[in-house]
Amino acid sequence: MERKHSLSLCMIVKNEADCLARCIESLQSIPDEMIIVDTGSTDNTVEVAKKYGAIIKTYEWNNNFAQARNYALSFASKEWILVLDADEYLRPEDYNLFVSLLNAEGIDSYYIKTLNFTEPNNPASCMINLNHRLFKNHKGFHYVGAIHEQLISDEKVISKTTDLGFYHTGYLKEVVKSKNKPKRNSQILQLILDEDPNNSFHQFNLANEMFQLEKYEEAIELYNQAYEHTTVGQGYLPKLIVFRINALVANHQEKKALLAANEGIRLYPTFTHLMFVKGTIEEKLGLITKAITSYETCLTMGRPDAQLEFSKASETLWPHLKLATLYDYYGDSEKAIFHYNKYLELNPSHYQILYAVASCLRRMGLNEEQMIQQLSKYLPATTLNNKILLIDLLIKQGLFAQAQVYLNQIDLSETNSQILYLRGKNQFYLSNDEQCCEWFNKYVQYDSFEAVAPYFYLLYLLTNNEQYSPRQLQYPKYYGNLKSYLDEKGEYTLSQDEISIIFRLIEECLIIHQENLSSDLASLLEVHLDKALTLKLAQLYCKYHHNKWAKTVIENYILNGGGLDDDMINILSRIRINEVTE
Repeated sequence: MERKHSLSLCMIVKNEADCLARCIESLQSIPDEMIIVDTGSTDNTVEVAKKYGAIIKTYEWNNNFAQARNYALSFASKEWILVLDADEYLRPEDYNLFVSLLNAEGIDSYYIKTLNFTEPNNPASCMINLNHRLFKNHKGFHYVGAIHEQLISDEKVISKTTDLGFYHTGYLKEVVKSKNKPKRNSQILQLILDEDPNNSFHQFNLANEMFQLEKYEEAIELYNQAYEHTTVGQGYLPKLIVFRINALVANHQEKKALLAANEGIRLYPTFTHLMFVKGTIEEKLGLITKAITSYETCLTMGRPDAQLEFSKASETLWPHLKLATLYDYYGDSEKAIFHYNKYLELNPSHYQILYAVASCLRRMGLNEEQMIQQLSKYLPATTLNNKILLIDLLIKQGLFAQAQVYLNQIDLSETNSQILYLRGKNQFYLSNDEQCCEWFNKYVQYDSFEAVAPYFYLLYLLTNNEQYSPRQLQYPKYYGNLKSYLDEKGEYTLSQDEISIIFRLIEECLIIHQENLSSDLASLLEVHLDKALTLKLAQLYCKYHHNKWAKTVIENYILNGGGLDDDMINILSRIRINEVTE
């Protein structure tokens, strides 16, 4: 698309050598000039900027973002100005939209969408902010405010909201930590509030910095002060409502958070993300029916007006996943599969969710042929990676013979370590010990023995064959005493590593129906069964349909003085659901 009007890119930077090139290259030569104001870089930021032909200006930093921004704007000579930070970059599919905005007549400025990553390289995790960043030159536009600066104009202008998106990596936890932004920002904000203590906007901003620093009590106090003096007409109120709720949840005040969510919904009935947040709190409080209603309402509400957009994922992706897992957990497999399928349509690369789908299909009573048919629809066996995942799914569902059929279709000379591992693992489950060891021995030529150690150790426990013993194989040290513990049947103080591997061995025993050995291993844990380990063991028994064992573990914990809290009630509910649906 041909561009009719010229553009200046204006940026202020400091130590942004690692991301500046990405920002500039994302624009694909749309800017006719680049004004880059450096505020004191000690890395190669200036050299990177020069490489792309930028006009470099220096500015002595004075803790005032507006003044630095305005300094950059003073050098812009083109018809339009775009203001970016170095850790932002144009969403690739928005190139033509960007050009069309520059070509449009009768508009003086645009609010663009800043798409803030909260998880690395995951667009679904992005939190959306509207920012006033694209505007005509010579229209009186300038910035005000030492921090969280706002663009205003001295003239009467026409502004418009657009879907033009720029990804932003600056809110990722590792970036925030490395740059220590909360400390810098909070110092500037505190100086402002010292002079203007009732400034609700900067109370809100300082609360955000306190939240980043995990000072939740201080954050809540500031959010409350800001909330008390902020009206519906102020654009940051929707974010204030959500962030205040997040702080309450982080501070374990879920009931207050739910009250705040309900109040927010009354103010903004079409605020989809807030409805989703409400559902997560209801779920956490055990109000499952209400949580399901909230998640289903999100799907009905869909995308709100631009001022209430917060996260695209909360409109469809996350509600479908939440509904799928809840329906799955409470035994409604048909509804669970419906929402799993909807989730996968939106996020087809999230293959891990197929493990939950496979378990759900199994509970629906599908026979082996139907299971393979359904799983093959998700994973056509056209690539090696798809075959690996399909084989692993079949193994996880106990369909060992069917998994072997697919393994046999793969060339025996294939040295992919995952294939070698799956070959050995499946032979273990098929009780072909010799072939199991043969494949695992090939596997360790390419990868760590630790991954296959549980299987060799179980062979040792089950056969008492010395060739599998710690004297013959290089087990991690925490395997060393387990057999003597079992033989002597005493009470021992176990290390965390020993507890972890005992749980792993118990699970493998349940898979191969070695209930006696599983029970013996579980007895080693008895003196260590605090609440967390009790729940973990009960959940493990539930997973493999040993409901009576799971109930006994919970009952013994309670009889020995453990409390009957929400977590215990939930696992007892899970046991009951298993008993009804199996």
